[in-house]
Amino acid sequence: MHGSLEISQIQKIALTTELIQHLEILHYSGAELEGYIYEKANDNPLLHVEDSKFQKSYKDVLQLASVFSNNRSSNHSEKIDLLQTRLTQKDSFEAYLLEQIPLHQNLSKKDLSILKYLICSLDDRLFLDIELDEVAEKFETTNEHVEVIIDLFQTFEPIGVGARSFTDYLLIQIDRDLTAPPLAVDFVKFELENMASLSLKILSKKYRTAIKETQRTLNYIRNLNPLPISEDMFKPIQYIVPDAEVIKRNDQWIIQLNRKYLPTVSISKTYVDLLKSDPDPKTKKYYQDCLKDALLLMQGIEQRDKTIYALLRVLLEKQQDFFEKGMQDIKPMRLKDVSIILGVHESTISRTIRSKYIRTPHGTYALQSLFTKGFVSNSGKMDSVSYVKRRIKELIDSENPDNRYSDQQITDILGEEDIQISRRTVAKYREELNIFSSSKRVYISIK
Repeated sequence: MHGSLEISQIQKIALTTELIQHLEILHYSGAELEGYIYEKANDNPLLHVEDSKFQKSYKDVLQLASVFSNNRSSNHSEKIDLLQTRLTQKDSFEAYLLEQIPLHQNLSKKDLSILKYLICSLDDRLFLDIELDEVAEKFETTNEHVEVIIDLFQTFEPIGVGARSFTDYLLIQIDRDLTAPPLAVDFVKFELENMASLSLKILSKKYRTAIKETQRTLNYIRNLNPLPISEDMFKPIQYIVPDAEVIKRNDQWIIQLNRKYLPTVSISKTYVDLLKSDPDPKTKKYYQDCLKDALLLMQGIEQRDKTIYALLRVLLEKQQDFFEKGMQDIKPMRLKDVSIILGVHESTISRTIRSKYIRTPHGTYALQSLFTKGFVSNSGKMDSVSYVKRRIKELIDSENPDNRYSDQQITDILGEEDIQISRRTVAKYREELNIFSSSKRVYISIK
């Protein structure tokens, strides 16, 4: 038996401690990075962290507010605490829903009055326990008209608001999910009470489907939300702090990174001198480890800023129309496209845009929203989802009131314009635009 020696080349990427920490810091949002900095400072005596000017001012305000709040009677507060919570929660629900009404245009005064009445008629589950006849009589209209308004109301957020029963709520969720199993509606309508006891074989035989598909449908229904309202729906609002701002001055776009909300990080000279003067080898080793960790943190923050800045420069080049005119002119763009330009892996771009926001002349946007899917036509042209939605709205706005476009007709018109999408996709985008189906548009126009 003879041995042989072979030499081969293998490419491997070694993730050093430095690279791992840089990627971790890049992944953080501004708020997460702030927490991480203070956490590291608690463990590392060499790190000196100073609150930002914004945080200092905010803490001063909180301290002043606490002085006044402490003067109040605690006993009185305890007595009304539960009542206040209930009233505030109800007010929050109603205010949240009322704020969504202006998003739906072309509503008559009667439509608006009915909508507001429905909002005030919700129970604690956000279900609508009210008779159509009662609403129709109150507003001197037909049951069909009230049904149309309820259908509109059920497109509000949260999903399922305005449902008239638990079953109705489940059906609304299924209706708004284009990936729902085909039998989900039948199971909810006819088998809801029996699903727990009926075996897979009985259901599969009754609906002539494979056991695997039946199991998938049951699992899907079991994972639906039980109620529209959730415990964390009205937690304190988390305000968005942009990580950067893009402004135009003298026909030049300028990128400004937002660091004013983050604490400043430096190395404490006092602790460095103290540890250096200690002759103990263990102390010296501890000092070296702390210094290395502090430098890694500072370098990671600097690298995060550089990566975000480099990404924004690419976005300014590739999305000029968006920065000039707004989201309606966003172009399709993939993570891969930007990663190739910057010479980094797609996962690095994904970390860079995660939970980060940019302020533009047209508003504040999540960086993730600037990466949009598109449709490639036969000619090679690529249209963004935003453009397709805008085109659907333009077609419906210009349609003949006596001859409304069906979803299939819109699909055909878009096909003639070399935008190849399915009728189901047209229906989905129309619903996301809060536009009724053609039959309901006809009814509203003649009422």
